Amino acid sequence: MNLDYLKVFVAIARQGSILAASRALAMPKSTVARHLDQLESQLSHQLVLRNTRHLRLTAEGQRLYHLAGDIIGDLEEIEHEMKNRHGNLSGRITVAIPSEFGVKWLNESIADFVADHPDIAIDCITSMAPLDPVRRDVDVSICYHRGKLSDSGMVVRPLVSMRSAVVAAPSVIARHGRPASVQELSHLPCISTLTALQSNPWHFIDAEGRTIALDVPTRYRVDSSLMLIAGARAGIGYAIIPYEFCQESIGSGDLIELALDLKPAPLEIVAIHPDRKSISTRTRAFVDIVEKQLLAR
Repeated sequence: MNLDYLKVFVAIARQGSILAASRALAMPKSTVARHLDQLESQLSHQLVLRNTRHLRLTAEGQRLYHLAGDIIGDLEEIEHEMKNRHGNLSGRITVAIPSEFGVKWLNESIADFVADHPDIAIDCITSMAPLDPVRRDVDVSICYHRGKLSDSGMVVRPLVSMRSAVVAAPSVIARHGRPASVQELSHLPCISTLTALQSNPWHFIDAEGRTIALDVPTRYRVDSSLMLIAGARAGIGYAIIPYEFCQESIGSGDLIELALDLKPAPLEIVAIHPDRKSISTRTRAFVDIVEKQLLAR
């Protein structure tokens, strides 16, 4: 079996069309179609059903892709790793980053990373909602985290820890008082997240260093730090926010930081890899750049 033909078939299966495969392989569309025909002739099986608008794998094509997909991927990774060991980073990295801090802190450093490594390609997903690196086929996900991480088998690399603060607008304190204990917040109007931070940003650290999660009443759930701060300033409720994000509002008196009996858990920025096998040299170099930029922010 010709490995070049097999590589073309795997690209077609992954990309969903001959045109998309030709772009991914930087190969003429006619050549891609010809290699597919030649592979089907070698194997005496039709692998792909196609017309002018649609393409799908036959049962034999699905079986071949199941058997060969990882093999081709491993061969490509070996090629990239050998190049990377000589200082020439190459290959594609699929990354996910939160849209807000990605734009604020990482846009230039990511662009410079790609510009400095002409054989690197990056697919960057920007979203505030959490992404499953395994299901979305992401090499690394840079994300917010507060509290205890679930033991999922994924590889987590801590990057930055940011002090958190529980704050409220003066109007909220005037209506509901200044709570001194965390438990009081469970009966007061609070601001929360919808999907980010596992749908609950309210985590605290007790005297023994254990993480305590708090359920709070809320009618305002947002996955945007800017909307969270705006809601707190508007007097919707109490909020837990990285101090760095609300420092200006505290300084101006628009928000007041509360002193509670438990310390708010810090907001952690972490890099999450699906597994150790997925941590290639190029992915590790990318995360190194992200960490350096975040520490220098």
